[in-house]
Amino acid sequence: MKSSTLRAALTAALLLGAATTAYAADSAPKLTHSVAVALGDVQKAMGTKDYTAAAAGLEKAKAAASTPYDNLMVARFSMGVHVGQNDMAAADADAEAAADIDPAVIPDADKAGVYKPALQLTLNAKKYDKAAKYAKLYLATTPPPTGNDVALATQALYLGGDYAGATALAQKNIDAAKAANKTPARNDLDIIMSAQVKQKDEAGAENTLEQLVQYYNTSEDWGQILGVSLGTKGMTDIDYVYAGRLMLVTGAKTTAVDGQLVGSTANKSGLYGDAEAFQKIGGPAPDSREAADKKSFASQIAAGAKQGGEYNVKTAEAAYGYGQYADAEKMARDAKTKGGTKDSIEADMVIGQSQAAQGKFADAAATFAGITAPNPARARIVRLWTTYAKQKSAPATAAAQ
Repeated sequence: MKSSTLRAALTAALLLGAATTAYAADSAPKLTHSVAVALGDVQKAMGTKDYTAAAAGLEKAKAAASTPYDNLMVARFSMGVHVGQNDMAAADADAEAAADIDPAVIPDADKAGVYKPALQLTLNAKKYDKAAKYAKLYLATTPPPTGNDVALATQALYLGGDYAGATALAQKNIDAAKAANKTPARNDLDIIMSAQVKQKDEAGAENTLEQLVQYYNTSEDWGQILGVSLGTKGMTDIDYVYAGRLMLVTGAKTTAVDGQLVGSTANKSGLYGDAEAFQKIGGPAPDSREAADKKSFASQIAAGAKQGGEYNVKTAEAAYGYGQYADAEKMARDAKTKGGTKDSIEADMVIGQSQAAQGKFADAAATFAGITAPNPARARIVRLWTTYAKQKSAPATAAAQ
């Protein structure tokens, strides 16, 4: 939080609200009379931004303070003066002094006003262990904090090393958002993933990254999840090609190493059109056999009528790489009809990808959703293609599905 924003928040929330309320004549417990008089002078001086007079009044109040409640209110008013002077270090010390007073001394109605600024100021000062402490106290106030204040507390718990607490709080927010058919806050997902990384929960972090792709659809997130996918045990050569195709259509930010991997795999698999396309993301040049393959490709497609399922599905893959999406879809369907394909999900994958390339995103989403992958690595590729197709078919509602 920027210091100017923090100062404005503290001024509005504390000086104009909490301090005035706590100073009311009917508040309990009561201030010592001389302290009340001195703090009244401080409050008047703060109203006119006369911080010299306010500081003088504070000295009188400190000298007269004789009860824990006196000390609480002196610390709170002192914080207000220091915020007004933009002395955040001194304001932090005051806020901590107030928040560290025995909770039994602080009226329930004032606890949020005591713990919230302590949370804000210690977080701003990067005192993360203390920020986590005050976050827990603030979260326990009645009524509990909501909205941005909960996000602030979640951040403090994470930075303070309470990963379980931060994760639980963020997950509660995510569950509530999903129940209300709303997009979860990016900050909550980021905190959960960061906590999982800190705890070396790779599977959990990857799952959260998939959710980030689902809900936020950024090129950075796509690049991360596809990069992770390339290193997953169980990936086949054609899965690397599918990942590369998804890199292209999502605009994923990828590394040169990833581009080389998917490009070289496409060349090895005889998918020269894909290899040519993967050059855009750092892949190698297509194999020298591409020219001859292109020249004979029309006859390869024609020959499919007399060939079996495996020939048709492999030709469908090549057709996709050359941008002949309608031909790719038809040949993949023919492959399913003929049967005998070695890969149980390849035909459907080409059908779904070809449908998406033709702008038939709802059909593609349905095709991908009907695919049962044989292992977790391939299942992720299917899920990611499903997510992409859903996002393109209904961008406004894909996140809620």
